[in-house]
Amino acid sequence: MKTLHKPLQIIVYQDVLCAWCYLADARLDVLRQEFGEALRWSVRPYPLRLQDALPTEREKRGLVEEVQRAQREADPAARLLSTDLWLGGDPPRTSVPALAALEAARLQGPQARAFLAKSMQRAALEQGINVSRTDVVFELASRVGLAMNEFSAAFRSEETQRLILDEHRDAANRGVRGVPTLVIGGRWMLCGLREISEYREHILACLGKSAVPRSGSPERLVH
Repeated sequence: MKTLHKPLQIIVYQDVLCAWCYLADARLDVLRQEFGEALRWSVRPYPLRLQDALPTEREKRGLVEEVQRAQREADPAARLLSTDLWLGGDPPRTSVPALAALEAARLQGPQARAFLAKSMQRAALEQGINVSRTDVVFELASRVGLAMNEFSAAFRSEETQRLILDEHRDAANRGVRGVPTLVIGGRWMLCGLREISEYREHILACLGKSAVPRSGSPERLVH
């Protein structure tokens, strides 16, 4: 889909350790191809595990149950999901390092970030690898062909770590409470995994192609 107008801004808040974000990415990839240059995508970090601490047994059970629910989705990608990340002997303490790696990769271009994000999602959510570990981060970054000196400097920078925390605070102030969350055109906020048809409906509404009932406010939170 081509457009002569300014592209519609879509912000996607996500965590690389989240099974629902993994499925949402697969659905949103369809819309990226479908709408092309009519949309401008911005993927922003929102760590679900903000504090650096091992998950408790109760937390791990909850995380495993989340993955199991995601596995029941009809998407072909759902069959690739594994609970090994949380059942193994090396569960992630926090998702901040993994998200910092994606911000470091972003400095080499949006495609570099996208390649690393896909690699990290597959490693964590299909293979059960703890992608918050520094050695894993560097191995994956090297595999996708990043310039490693530049990446290392950005990844280890305190500024990059601080950016993740600032993004989390700013998103929370805007009403983001979990991931995946989409903010479409500054008008609509969609929380949680949605069907492709629902994403498409709200995108088209913001592009002026169809109508979605409005609440009277410039931004509507859709639960």
